Amino acid sequence: MGFEINDLSSTEKSAKIVIDKSEVKINYSDVVKLFQKDADLKGFRKGKVPTNVVESMYSEQINEELRTRLINLNLRKLAADEKLNIVRTKDIKYEDINKDEDFTFSLNLEFIPEIRLAKYESIPANKDIFAVRKKDIDDAIKNLLENFATNEEVKNRKKVQNEDLLEINFSGKFGDEEIKELSRDKAVIVLGNKSLIPEIESELLTMKLDEEKTFYVNYPVDFPIDGAAGKKINCNIKVNKILKKLIPKLDKEFLKKIGFESKKLLEDRIKEDLTRSSDSKSESSLRKNIGDFLVNKNKVDFPGFFVEDEEKRLTSEYLNRMKEQGMNLDKVDDKTKEIINESATRNIKLALIFAEISKLENISVTDEEIDAVFSSMSASQNVPLDKIKNYYKENNLVDDVRAKLADEKVIKFLISKAKIKEIKVKAPK
Repeated sequence: MGFEINDLSSTEKSAKIVIDKSEVKINYSDVVKLFQKDADLKGFRKGKVPTNVVESMYSEQINEELRTRLINLNLRKLAADEKLNIVRTKDIKYEDINKDEDFTFSLNLEFIPEIRLAKYESIPANKDIFAVRKKDIDDAIKNLLENFATNEEVKNRKKVQNEDLLEINFSGKFGDEEIKELSRDKAVIVLGNKSLIPEIESELLTMKLDEEKTFYVNYPVDFPIDGAAGKKINCNIKVNKILKKLIPKLDKEFLKKIGFESKKLLEDRIKEDLTRSSDSKSESSLRKNIGDFLVNKNKVDFPGFFVEDEEKRLTSEYLNRMKEQGMNLDKVDDKTKEIINESATRNIKLALIFAEISKLENISVTDEEIDAVFSSMSASQNVPLDKIKNYYKENNLVDDVRAKLADEKVIKFLISKAKIKEIKVKAPK
């Protein structure tokens, strides 16, 4: 084999490979034998069809298999000789193949360059320690009571005021076409909490109960609904009700309703929940700080399609979350797109760094550990174990599970070696 390689970028090379006719001939014979083994022709026993007949019967298939075999074999040789971690090939070109001639093909190779890791033991990392205070418990109780609040219509006032709780009907048109994603019937909003575009809030503050108003609003270019973003929208609003929130008292009746015999037992449960949440937040802050250190301290190059694929995944997740919250978006705004790009880039860098640490530290995941994950899924989801295993195998997801387990082992290894500084902060909301 002879080859010519040229750099296109830090993660891409072009390659021209010439395979000697002697190698072509040897592999041709091997391929013919494979076809001969399965050849079935009347008058001959299976596997005993003469070679020249097999060559004639399967000429195109033989050449296709030969070409594929030679390309794959020699790409592996090239990768080994040049120490290339090839992740994708593209723009492949080749000549017609002939068993008695050299075979030449060319292509572009995308690869992950060698990662030279900075020292990853004794990483200096802050760990936020969230101390649960009495105020945090009181705030949690306040939020709990507000969750059980009811709305009562205000009967003695017709003029809308700031901080009012309102029930409204809202619709928007661009030209003659209604933007369905904007339409809301009997929507409950709070004036002054910045949930609405300022122009809409200003109009509402001039309105009265049962009043209906039509006006134009210039929607910002980064508005998450494509049909309205950057456009002048004809808006229609009707004030159906002025409401006030009725918050229940923390009395025996309410405590009994939510399953507690005393305020003390409720406070103990809240403290327990807040502590558990705080511990989780502490662990997350530590992991993030270690990840940030690794990403900032290591130069990691990789093909652009890695980030593109990760962006697609994160965008899909974001749009699904928005859908669950009642917002049917068909795309993300520029600001969100920028955030997703940053997250995708960080995720890829960290994944490659973790993979390199796994290799250097001989961190691996056993089949038994993967089976344990599937068993846990089976128990928690009440789904037969075999069904879960088959699903992950059929959808090629087992390697994803293995990768996640390996990453978890790596981060635990890094934490065990890190220089951790604990910092007390306010408990998370």
